[in-house]
Amino acid sequence: MPIKRSYAELGDACATAHAVELIGDRWTYPILRELMLGPKRFVELAEGLIGVTPAVLTARLRALQDAGLVERVDLPAPTRATGYCVTPWGQELRPLLNALGRWAMDSPTRDDDGGLTPDGTVQSMLTMAPSTPPTAPVEVGLLLHDARIEAPRPYEFRLTWDDELAIVREPATDAPARVTGDSTTWAGVLYDGVPLDEVDVDGDVDEVRRLVAAFAA
Repeated sequence: MPIKRSYAELGDACATAHAVELIGDRWTYPILRELMLGPKRFVELAEGLIGVTPAVLTARLRALQDAGLVERVDLPAPTRATGYCVTPWGQELRPLLNALGRWAMDSPTRDDDGGLTPDGTVQSMLTMAPSTPPTAPVEVGLLLHDARIEAPRPYEFRLTWDDELAIVREPATDAPARVTGDSTTWAGVLYDGVPLDEVDVDGDVDEVRRLVAAFAA
């Protein structure tokens, strides 16, 4: 197998070429996507990244740590385990990756027949959120799982939208409304006209309808 040499080693000092090297390898973006909203344990990453083997995931995490994009962290109680998170420098990729996602929507070779993880759906919302906010401020809890996985693990998010959309991965039991369901189905509600009753809504359903209407617009 030929030795992989960097652009710099081949004499190319272009910073953009170096950036593509950092994030262009297979599994790099999915790993970053799953960690952008908070740390996860290795087992949680392995569950969410359908198709990746433990050996490949280990190697990619090691490479991302060496590149300064991901770091190991000690997770607090009750988990008390080692996890992985995106570094502050890695977090600076957010607006660039969002722009890249919007650009890729027009790709002639894009295949959208697959599904989305909970973090993938939330990242798509942050990427595709329209510039016009809902007719009134919105606060919604999202409890999403990936139905493609046997015994899927649910993830909870707090969504707030006044002037700008913000979503964090944290409990939102005090939100006026909560959506519970499969993450791909929820994406379908937002983007593809799937009926809202395909997910469970607790609390103020009008809060959720304003959210869906903002994306539909």
